[in-house]
Amino acid sequence: MPFDWNDFLTLAEDLAKRQDDASRRTAISRAYYCVFNLAFARAMSTGCQYPGGEGRHQWCWRQYSQSRDRSYAKLGADGDRMKRLRIKVDYETADIPRLGERTSRMLTDAQQFLAALAALNSRYPLP
Repeated sequence: MPFDWNDFLTLAEDLAKRQDDASRRTAISRAYYCVFNLAFARAMSTGCQYPGGEGRHQWCWRQYSQSRDRSYAKLGADGDRMKRLRIKVDYETADIPRLGERTSRMLTDAQQFLAALAALNSRYPLP
């Protein structure tokens, strides 16, 4: 059975209930990876072909951002914004101001992203 990336969002929600920085940082990271992997899979399933040579994340968000359709372009911008926060929590050792608020916001953003991704018109082959 293939892995369900939505399980990462469920895990993120569980981790976000904890009060420690490690759990909150991991919650942000898992929520991002849920969004990224589902967006990447959709792009691939609609005819986009990841050519290699550039990072998967950069390529994925560019596929959405460069669309003439505003819904797709917004997903690209939102995905890239979430990626920047994920990088911050995964690699910076300094304290992250308002980490609890940022964690809650990331979970809300991820849920909204997934709803918008599911609502895209499947008739259009490319993001």
